[in-house]
Amino acid sequence: MKKLTTTFLLLAGSLGLIPQKMLAQQISLSNQYVVNKFSISPAYAGAGDNLEVFGSYRRDWMGITAAPETKSIHANGIIGKHMGLGGSVISMQAGIFTNLSANLNYAYHVNISGNHFISLGLGLGVLENHLDLSSKGAQDDPVANAANRTTTMMDASFGIVYRNRKLDVGFSAPRLLSNAVVEKHMYFLSSQYQGHISLKQNLNKSWAIAPIAIVSMPQNAPLFYEIAVPIMYQNKIWIAPAYKKSSIAVGIGARLLTSLVFNYSYEFASSGIAGQSSGTHEITLGWKFAKKKTDEPTPDSKKPYYEWVK
Repeated sequence: MKKLTTTFLLLAGSLGLIPQKMLAQQISLSNQYVVNKFSISPAYAGAGDNLEVFGSYRRDWMGITAAPETKSIHANGIIGKHMGLGGSVISMQAGIFTNLSANLNYAYHVNISGNHFISLGLGLGVLENHLDLSSKGAQDDPVANAANRTTTMMDASFGIVYRNRKLDVGFSAPRLLSNAVVEKHMYFLSSQYQGHISLKQNLNKSWAIAPIAIVSMPQNAPLFYEIAVPIMYQNKIWIAPAYKKSSIAVGIGARLLTSLVFNYSYEFASSGIAGQSSGTHEITLGWKFAKKKTDEPTPDSKKPYYEWVK
Protein backbone atom coordinates (compact mmCIF):
# COMPACT_ATOMS: atom_id res chain seq x y z
CA MET A 1 0.00 0.00 0.00
CA LYS A 2 1.18 3.49 -0.76
CA LYS A 3 0.41 4.48 2.82
CA LEU A 4 3.14 2.09 4.00
CA THR A 5 5.90 3.77 2.02
CA THR A 6 4.60 7.20 2.98
CA THR A 7 4.89 6.25 6.66
CA PHE A 8 8.53 5.23 6.28
CA LEU A 9 9.32 8.35 4.28
CA LEU A 10 7.83 10.49 7.05
CA LEU A 11 9.96 8.68 9.63
CA ALA A 12 13.11 9.36 7.64
CA GLY A 13 11.97 12.90 6.87
CA SER A 14 11.66 13.76 10.54
CA LEU A 15 15.38 12.97 10.81
CA GLY A 16 16.06 15.52 8.09
CA LEU A 17 16.78 12.93 5.41
CA ILE A 18 14.33 13.95 2.69
CA PRO A 19 14.74 16.93 0.41
CA GLN A 20 12.12 16.85 -2.35
CA LYS A 21 10.77 13.35 -3.16
CA MET A 22 13.67 11.01 -2.58
CA LEU A 23 15.74 9.85 0.42
CA ALA A 24 18.97 11.80 0.82
CA GLN A 25 21.49 9.67 2.68
CA GLN A 26 22.60 11.81 5.66
CA ILE A 27 25.15 11.12 8.41
CA SER A 28 23.71 8.99 11.21
CA LEU A 29 22.78 10.82 14.41
CA SER A 30 24.78 9.91 17.51
CA ASN A 31 25.79 11.15 20.97
CA GLN A 32 29.04 9.18 21.15
CA TYR A 33 31.18 12.21 20.27
CA VAL A 34 31.32 12.88 24.03
CA VAL A 35 33.82 10.00 24.33
CA ASN A 36 34.78 9.39 20.68
CA LYS A 37 35.87 12.49 18.76
CA PHE A 38 36.84 10.35 15.77
CA SER A 39 33.11 10.02 15.12
CA ILE A 40 33.08 13.80 14.40
CA SER A 41 35.94 14.12 11.92
CA PRO A 42 38.48 11.92 10.06
CA ALA A 43 41.15 14.39 11.25
CA TYR A 44 41.04 12.75 14.70
CA ALA A 45 42.41 9.43 13.39
CA GLY A 46 45.52 8.70 15.50
CA ALA A 47 45.14 11.89 17.55
CA GLY A 48 44.27 10.11 20.80
CA ASP A 49 45.67 7.02 22.46
CA ASN A 50 47.70 4.44 20.56
CA LEU A 51 44.55 2.56 19.48
CA GLU A 52 40.86 3.26 20.18
CA VAL A 53 37.90 1.02 19.38
CA PHE A 54 34.27 2.04 19.98
CA GLY A 55 31.01 0.20 19.47
CA SER A 56 27.65 1.93 19.71
CA TYR A 57 23.98 0.95 19.64
CA ARG A 58 21.24 3.60 19.22
CA ARG A 59 17.47 3.06 19.29
CA ASP A 60 15.47 6.10 18.24
CA TRP A 61 11.90 6.83 19.34
CA MET A 62 11.15 3.84 21.55
CA GLY A 63 7.53 2.74 21.12
CA ILE A 64 7.25 3.94 17.51
CA THR A 65 6.91 1.21 14.88
CA ALA A 66 9.72 1.11 12.28
CA ALA A 67 11.76 3.78 14.11
CA PRO A 68 15.49 3.96 13.22
CA GLU A 69 17.95 1.56 14.86
CA THR A 70 21.68 2.22 14.41
CA LYS A 71 24.74 0.07 15.11
CA SER A 72 28.30 1.30 14.58
CA ILE A 73 31.93 0.38 15.10
CA HIS A 74 34.75 2.96 14.98
CA ALA A 75 38.48 2.27 15.29
CA ASN A 76 41.52 4.50 14.88
CA GLY A 77 45.14 4.57 15.88
CA ILE A 78 48.68 5.76 15.19
CA ILE A 79 50.54 4.31 12.21
CA GLY A 80 53.56 6.65 12.16
CA LYS A 81 55.14 9.56 13.96
CA HIS A 82 52.69 12.04 12.49
CA MET A 83 50.05 9.81 10.92
CA GLY A 84 46.87 8.04 11.92
CA LEU A 85 44.53 5.54 10.31
CA GLY A 86 40.91 4.83 11.14
CA GLY A 87 37.76 3.21 9.88
CA SER A 88 34.09 2.78 10.66
CA VAL A 89 31.17 0.55 9.79
CA ILE A 90 27.64 1.90 10.40
CA SER A 91 24.33 0.11 9.88
CA MET A 92 20.96 1.83 10.21
CA GLN A 93 17.57 0.22 9.76
CA ALA A 94 14.22 2.03 9.65
CA GLY A 95 11.29 -0.11 8.60
CA ILE A 96 11.92 -1.50 5.11
CA PHE A 97 15.04 0.66 4.67
CA THR A 98 18.52 -0.61 5.58
CA ASN A 99 21.61 1.57 5.13
CA LEU A 100 25.15 0.19 5.47
CA SER A 101 28.28 2.33 5.18
CA ALA A 102 31.99 1.54 5.51
CA ASN A 103 34.73 4.18 5.60
CA LEU A 104 38.53 4.25 5.70
CA ASN A 105 40.24 7.42 6.98
CA TYR A 106 43.79 8.78 6.97
CA ALA A 107 45.05 11.73 9.04
CA TYR A 108 48.30 13.70 9.18
CA HIS A 109 49.18 15.69 12.31
CA VAL A 110 51.43 18.75 12.08
CA ASN A 111 53.08 20.02 15.28
CA ILE A 112 53.05 23.81 14.94
CA SER A 113 54.82 24.47 18.23
CA GLY A 114 54.74 22.97 21.70
CA ASN A 115 51.33 21.38 22.24
CA HIS A 116 49.70 23.07 19.25
CA PHE A 117 48.68 20.80 16.36
CA ILE A 118 46.91 21.02 13.02
CA SER A 119 45.35 17.73 11.94
CA LEU A 120 44.19 17.00 8.40
CA GLY A 121 42.03 14.01 7.55
CA LEU A 122 40.73 12.37 4.38
CA GLY A 123 38.29 9.50 4.02
CA LEU A 124 36.86 7.25 1.35
CA GLY A 125 33.78 5.12 1.78
CA VAL A 126 31.03 3.08 0.21
CA LEU A 127 27.30 3.12 1.02
CA GLU A 128 24.77 0.42 0.31
CA ASN A 129 21.05 1.09 0.63
CA HIS A 130 18.58 -1.78 0.57
CA LEU A 131 14.79 -2.06 0.41
CA ASP A 132 13.26 -5.09 2.13
CA LEU A 133 10.15 -6.00 0.13
CA SER A 134 9.51 -9.32 1.87
CA SER A 135 6.35 -8.11 3.63
CA LYS A 136 3.04 -8.26 1.75
CA GLY A 137 2.36 -4.60 2.43
CA ALA A 138 5.65 -3.60 0.78
CA GLN A 139 5.04 -5.94 -2.18
CA ASP A 140 1.66 -4.32 -2.79
CA ASP A 141 3.15 -0.83 -2.68
CA PRO A 142 3.71 0.49 -6.25
CA VAL A 143 6.19 3.15 -5.04
CA ALA A 144 8.47 0.62 -3.33
CA ASN A 145 8.21 -1.95 -6.11
CA ALA A 146 9.17 0.60 -8.76
CA ALA A 147 12.47 1.35 -6.98
CA ASN A 148 15.76 -0.50 -7.10
CA ARG A 149 16.03 -2.85 -4.12
CA THR A 150 19.76 -2.23 -3.65
CA THR A 151 21.75 0.89 -4.48
CA THR A 152 25.52 1.27 -3.95
CA MET A 153 27.36 4.60 -3.99
CA MET A 154 30.87 5.91 -3.28
CA ASP A 155 31.50 8.68 -0.78
CA ALA A 156 34.40 10.80 0.52
CA SER A 157 35.09 12.95 3.59
CA PHE A 158 37.52 15.66 4.73
CA GLY A 159 38.38 17.25 8.06
CA ILE A 160 40.74 19.81 9.57
CA VAL A 161 41.20 20.42 13.31
CA TYR A 162 43.32 22.82 15.34
CA ARG A 163 43.94 21.35 18.80
CA ASN A 164 46.01 21.88 21.90
CA ARG A 165 45.73 20.56 25.45
CA LYS A 166 42.39 22.31 26.09
CA LEU A 167 40.90 23.66 22.86
CA ASP A 168 39.75 21.95 19.66
CA VAL A 169 38.33 23.86 16.67
CA GLY A 170 37.45 21.97 13.53
CA PHE A 171 35.65 21.96 10.22
CA SER A 172 34.71 18.83 8.31
CA ALA A 173 32.80 17.59 5.31
CA PRO A 174 31.62 14.13 6.41
CA ARG A 175 29.85 13.85 3.07
CA LEU A 176 31.77 15.47 0.20
CA LEU A 177 30.16 13.76 -2.77
CA SER A 178 26.64 14.23 -4.08
CA ASN A 179 24.82 12.70 -7.00
CA ALA A 180 21.72 13.49 -8.99
CA VAL A 181 18.40 11.74 -8.55
CA VAL A 182 18.29 8.70 -10.79
CA GLU A 183 15.01 7.13 -11.79
CA LYS A 184 14.15 4.07 -9.69
CA HIS A 185 16.62 5.13 -6.96
CA MET A 186 15.04 5.72 -3.55
CA TYR A 187 18.30 7.29 -2.30
CA PHE A 188 20.85 9.85 -3.42
CA LEU A 189 23.84 11.51 -1.76
CA SER A 190 23.56 15.04 -0.43
CA SER A 191 26.68 16.99 0.63
CA GLN A 192 27.04 17.89 4.27
CA TYR A 193 29.36 20.22 6.20
CA GLN A 194 30.04 20.47 9.90
CA GLY A 195 31.89 22.70 12.37
CA HIS A 196 32.73 22.00 15.99
CA ILE A 197 34.51 23.54 18.97
CA SER A 198 35.36 22.01 22.35
CA LEU A 199 37.14 23.36 25.42
CA LYS A 200 38.28 21.49 28.51
CA GLN A 201 38.57 23.55 31.68
CA ASN A 202 39.77 22.23 35.05
CA LEU A 203 37.72 23.67 37.91
CA ASN A 204 39.98 22.19 40.60
CA LYS A 205 42.09 19.06 41.12
CA SER A 206 39.03 16.77 40.90
CA TRP A 207 36.42 18.47 38.71
CA ALA A 208 36.50 19.64 35.10
CA ILE A 209 34.05 20.59 32.35
CA ALA A 210 34.48 19.97 28.61
CA PRO A 211 31.72 21.72 26.63
CA ILE A 212 31.45 20.87 22.94
CA ALA A 213 29.28 22.50 20.26
CA ILE A 214 28.54 21.04 16.81
CA VAL A 215 26.80 22.70 13.88
CA SER A 216 25.76 20.54 10.90
CA MET A 217 24.84 22.02 7.52
CA PRO A 218 23.32 19.37 5.24
CA GLN A 219 22.55 20.39 1.69
CA ASN A 220 18.81 20.84 1.02
CA ALA A 221 17.93 20.36 4.71
CA PRO A 222 17.68 22.67 7.76
CA LEU A 223 20.78 23.55 9.78
CA PHE A 224 21.18 21.37 12.89
CA TYR A 225 23.07 22.22 16.10
CA GLU A 226 23.80 20.64 19.47
CA ILE A 227 25.70 21.62 22.61
CA ALA A 228 26.87 19.14 25.26
CA VAL A 229 28.54 20.03 28.57
CA PRO A 230 30.26 16.99 30.11
CA ILE A 231 30.99 17.49 33.81
CA MET A 232 33.81 15.15 34.86
CA TYR A 233 35.09 13.92 38.20
CA GLN A 234 38.77 12.95 38.17
CA ASN A 235 38.41 12.21 34.44
CA LYS A 236 36.80 8.90 35.39
CA ILE A 237 33.08 9.64 35.88
CA TRP A 238 30.93 12.16 34.03
CA ILE A 239 27.45 13.43 33.36
CA ALA A 240 26.79 15.18 30.04
CA PRO A 241 23.61 17.26 29.62
CA ALA A 242 23.01 18.32 26.01
CA TYR A 243 20.70 20.69 24.17
CA LYS A 244 19.84 20.09 20.53
CA LYS A 245 17.76 21.93 17.98
CA SER A 246 14.88 19.49 18.35
CA SER A 247 15.53 17.65 21.61
CA ILE A 248 17.25 17.48 24.99
CA ALA A 249 19.62 14.73 26.08
CA VAL A 250 21.56 13.64 29.14
CA GLY A 251 24.44 11.19 29.24
CA ILE A 252 26.35 9.41 31.97
CA GLY A 253 29.61 7.55 31.65
CA ALA A 254 32.74 6.24 33.25
CA ARG A 255 36.27 5.15 32.44
CA LEU A 256 36.56 1.73 34.05
CA LEU A 257 39.86 0.09 34.96
CA THR A 258 42.41 1.81 32.71
CA SER A 259 41.14 1.30 29.20
CA LEU A 260 37.40 0.56 29.18
CA VAL A 261 35.01 3.46 28.45
CA PHE A 262 31.23 3.35 28.94
CA ASN A 263 28.68 6.01 27.97
CA TYR A 264 24.87 5.94 28.00
CA SER A 265 22.59 8.72 26.79
CA TYR A 266 18.84 9.30 26.88
CA GLU A 267 17.29 11.78 24.46
CA PHE A 268 13.75 13.13 24.49
CA ALA A 269 11.60 15.77 22.81
CA SER A 270 8.17 17.28 23.37
CA SER A 271 7.07 17.70 19.75
CA GLY A 272 6.92 15.80 16.46
CA ILE A 273 7.24 12.02 16.20
CA ALA A 274 9.92 12.00 18.92
CA GLY A 275 7.45 13.62 21.32
CA GLN A 276 5.07 10.68 20.84
CA SER A 277 7.75 8.13 21.74
CA SER A 278 9.42 6.97 24.95
CA GLY A 279 12.66 8.66 23.98
CA THR A 280 15.92 7.65 22.30
CA HIS A 281 18.53 5.45 23.96
CA GLU A 282 22.19 5.06 23.00
CA ILE A 283 24.96 2.94 24.54
CA THR A 284 28.64 3.27 23.65
CA LEU A 285 31.47 0.99 24.77
CA GLY A 286 35.09 1.81 24.01
CA TRP A 287 38.51 0.37 24.56
CA LYS A 288 41.55 2.65 24.61
CA PHE A 289 44.93 0.98 24.33
CA ALA A 290 47.14 3.63 25.94
CA LYS A 291 50.71 4.28 24.90
CA LYS A 292 53.32 2.45 26.90
CA LYS A 293 55.17 4.67 29.33
CA THR A 294 58.88 4.98 28.66
CA ASP A 295 61.27 4.38 31.54
CA GLU A 296 62.33 7.65 33.11
CA PRO A 297 65.95 8.14 34.16
CA THR A 298 66.70 8.68 37.81
CA PRO A 299 66.68 12.42 38.65
CA ASP A 300 70.20 13.79 38.87
CA SER A 301 71.37 17.24 39.96
CA LYS A 302 73.76 17.18 37.01
CA LYS A 303 70.82 16.89 34.62
CA PRO A 304 68.91 20.19 34.97
CA TYR A 305 67.42 19.75 31.51
CA TYR A 306 65.66 16.56 32.60
CA GLU A 307 64.27 18.28 35.68
CA TRP A 308 62.99 21.16 33.52
CA VAL A 309 61.23 18.80 31.11
CA LYS A 310 59.74 16.82 33.98
